Amino acid sequence: MNAIAEVPRIQPLHAPAASALFKPSVPAAAAATFQQLIDDLPEQIALLDLEGTIVAVNHAWHKACVDHGYSNIAPGYNYRDFCAAKAAEGYEPAIVALAALDEIVSGKRNAWQLDYNGRERWSGRDYRISLHRIAVGDQQLISVTRFDLTELFELRRIKDDFTHSLIEGQMVERQRMARELHDSTSQLLTGIGLLLARLKQDPATRDSSSLVEEMQELVRETQREVRSVSYVAHSPALDVGLEDALRSLVAGFGDRTGLRTRFDIEGGPASLPPEEEHALYRVAQEALSNVYRHARAGTVHVYLSPRGSATHLVVADDGIGISAETLAGRRTIGVGLSGMHSRLAQIGGRLTVRRLAPGTAVIASLPSGR
Repeated sequence: MNAIAEVPRIQPLHAPAASALFKPSVPAAAAATFQQLIDDLPEQIALLDLEGTIVAVNHAWHKACVDHGYSNIAPGYNYRDFCAAKAAEGYEPAIVALAALDEIVSGKRNAWQLDYNGRERWSGRDYRISLHRIAVGDQQLISVTRFDLTELFELRRIKDDFTHSLIEGQMVERQRMARELHDSTSQLLTGIGLLLARLKQDPATRDSSSLVEEMQELVRETQREVRSVSYVAHSPALDVGLEDALRSLVAGFGDRTGLRTRFDIEGGPASLPPEEEHALYRVAQEALSNVYRHARAGTVHVYLSPRGSATHLVVADDGIGISAETLAGRRTIGVGLSGMHSRLAQIGGRLTVRRLAPGTAVIASLPSGR
């Protein structure tokens, strides 16, 4: 996450001039250079000498301190003493910041970063603070940069809540469709089969008997299709974890369709937030449904690959393969593929479709650590 780019810009106050923002011991030329570099940045920035004394602040730092009643945290004030006082009160962020500051001064580390919740006058706000040791000529300084992440975190929470609600609503709709397929269509087909069986018991001619047998086979095939579609449309609870849920889905799909199926996992186990597990599971369902309806495949291979940078779900078949026109965008893609694209895009993932020899591979990818 690029916090520098995402934090809203804070308009500067009519703050003191550059010379007033610097500790007098800093050479005037250096003061002017530093001030020009940091003044227009939206992040709150202070520069410390190796004793922890503030030698410079930018307008954003000055404004935030004045707004929250800490106008004394300015050039000439010892920032290390401030951290030490808060650490003595048991404030955990101050404790770790003080230790990091001392390590940077001693040369044990050159940089440090922490996300934390403010307290007292900063209560209710979220921040990221980072420390860096910098050298300008023969002068060693420490930069303290603080980002106000409150609005960013709130937007992320709203997005996560919306995504969760959307996925939950889609799951409910899918379950409703599955129940309707099973409770109405399947029952109607069963009734037709019973009527045809009675007709077969008293056939008028040999030809009519053959026709009835053909119709009965058609009914049995339709029932198998309804059961297959109903199965892949219904999303069971993922309490058992994504790996076991996918393994069960693939095995059940094979039992109901007669296709040869295989499920494998590389690495793992997968550890994903619930909304991401549901998204990958739904992509697997939709991809399997597409294989059954369109691919004319004999074998389906599903594998899950949790890696350090991303988690990949692959559904590959040995069917007729997706057309080159569709891959090139010259033919409209089906509702299933567009739905998978949208579902993954909502949570920062992507869908890739590749033509195999033979068959098609559908690859869902979710980056880690978003």
